[in-house]
This record gives sequence, C-alpha cells and structure tokens, in this order.
Amino acid sequence: SASAGTIDFGGSVGLTGQISPPAGGQAVDIVDVAGAVLTSTNTNADGSFAASVSPNANVTLHAVWGNEVSPDVSIGVRALVTVHLGPVRVFDRAVVRGTVTPAVAGATVAVTLTRDGKPVADRSAIMGAAGGFRTTFTIEDPGTYRVRAAFADPDHVRGTAIDGPASTSFPSLGVGSSGPFVLLLERRLVELHYRLVDVDQRYDFRTADAVLAFRKVQRMLRVSTVDAGVWRALANPLRPRARSSTKGFHIEVDQTRQVLYTVRDGSVTNIMHVSTGKPSTPTRDGSFSVTRKLAGYSGHQLYYPSYFDGDRAIHGWPDVPTYAASHGCVRVPYWNAQWIYGLAAIGTRVIVYH
Repeated sequence: SASAGTIDFGGSVGLTGQISPPAGGQAVDIVDVAGAVLTSTNTNADGSFAASVSPNANVTLHAVWGNEVSPDVSIGVRALVTVHLGPVRVFDRAVVRGTVTPAVAGATVAVTLTRDGKPVADRSAIMGAAGGFRTTFTIEDPGTYRVRAAFADPDHVRGTAIDGPASTSFPSLGVGSSGPFVLLLERRLVELHYRLVDVDQRYDFRTADAVLAFRKVQRMLRVSTVDAGVWRALANPLRPRARSSTKGFHIEVDQTRQVLYTVRDGSVTNIMHVSTGKPSTPTRDGSFSVTRKLAGYSGHQLYYPSYFDGDRAIHGWPDVPTYAASHGCVRVPYWNAQWIYGLAAIGTRVIVYH
C-alpha cells in the first residue's frame, strides 16, 4: 500500500507490504508497469517491508518477491504551480506571471481572472523551456481581482495556484497631477470620444476640459477633477446619441448638458465642453448651417468664429464656464477653437437643442 495516492512533484511516498509466509532478509523490488525497478528493500523478520520512492510523473507500481507479484498501486504526481498578479489598474493591462514544475516546454497553462469572486476572463499561457509563463488581462471594471493558474497533462495531476486579492484604486486627480493614472484617464476619455490632444501623463487644462465635458454628459457635478465616482462612471458611462442620423458630417449643441458633438454618419465622433447663451441672450434651438467664417479675431474678439445663426457663432473665448453664460454664441475653449473652425466648413449643418 502507499502512504498517499497523490504527491507533489519532488515529494516522496512511502510503500509498505507483507510477504507470506513471513521471512526476514528477503529481497523485494518495487517495479513499474514497464518493468523498471525503482527501488529495492529487504523484509523484516515478520515478513513486512517498507520503501520510499520519488516519482517524477504519475506511476503505477507493484512489489515483486521472487515469482510473487503484489496488486498494483497508482500514485499521482501533482505539478507545482506558482502565479503572481501584477498591479491592477482600471483600463490598464494586468500582467500575470508564474511557473510550473516540472517544465513542459510548449504546454499550456490555464489562467483565469476573477472579479469580486466571479470569473471574467480566461487565457491559455504557453510555458517556456524553464517552466515560466506570462499573460495579460485588460482591467475593464473596478473591483477586487484574483488570478488562478492551473496545469495538468497526461503525466501529472492538475496543480493550481491562486494570487490576490488586488483591488482597483480610485486616485483623486486634478490639474497638476501626473503619472500612469493620468495616462489611463486620458486614454479612456479619448476612447469615449471626448476631445483631447497630447495624451500623456500630465493633467493640464485640456485634460480638465475633457473631464468637465464627461461630467456634464454623465449628469455629474460640473467640476474638472476626478474622484472615485468619475472612475466608476468611466467604466460604465452614459453614451450620448446624435439627434440626427443623416449621412455626412454635422455639429450638434446640447444646451441642457452644455456640450458640443461632432457627428459623422449618425455617430458622435467628438464631445467637448461649451457654454451657450444665458437666459437674457439665449442661443436659439433649431437647425442651422454655417454661413460665414473668420480666421482669427472678429471685431468683438470672437476667436475663429463660424457663424450659423446671424451673428451667433461657434468660437473660442477665454472664459468658458460650466453653465450658459454667452451673449447667444457657442463658446468653446481657446485650444479647441481652430480645430472646430477647421471642421465647420461653409454649409455645415448645426443642430441646437435642449
């Protein structure tokens, strides 16, 4: 009999038995199914014997005493698996590394990522010659993550390892912040079509304007900073839809949310923070088109204006508050003025609504 039916790779298992009639000093071989002798031992005076083996793979053994052969005993050898889950940041890639012993070059390791106790993604990682493996997961939602790695093949019992928990963090960010979380924020905003340039690791006034536009669309407090609520909203955002699904390019201004959309073939392609007319000098709702343009400053200091309703224009302005504050125009931040001017060709349709 065996002291264990399954052992870890590198471990040993004890084997014991009895010959009959009892006799001491009798040689007993421990033999596998292929006939190879793994070890030998001698019986005690009462005919009992004991041996120890350290197989490298699953094995079936029996004891041989002269012409007598014992019943088979099967021993499983469990692969040793290690796994490590790297830093977990929402919208980033989490790196998973691990090892398997014994190494089986080219074999696959099953890797599962869980969030809040539920599986969310699976990968098949290829094992290297030294037994190492690596894979990545994109972290799409906030939560608490763990990773599980498992390996089995015909020669070894399934071995598993788990690492974690690792939770996503929600750092507060604002103008002046820098680092990888700023980069992840900016990439996500661009992915969601919020107008932003110079995507890097620096939170500047342009990042602030994009965050403000996002907050407006999400119906959140209209400030330009990032908190835990913004991170969560970025993972599951409200996605604006264009009012018009006509072919080609047009511009829409949502006065309720105080944002401007560029739209192509019915899909919103860019979203930006604006300020429309205050109640005493309102921006009119309706469907208009760009009738004239001016590169540079107008006589009233409108920067790169594109006129769409008489003297009402989309233009750059030094102060673009979070609410309707203009004299009837659609104010955009200076850094966006030339860009939207370049898109708003004569004849471009402009749809304004609440």
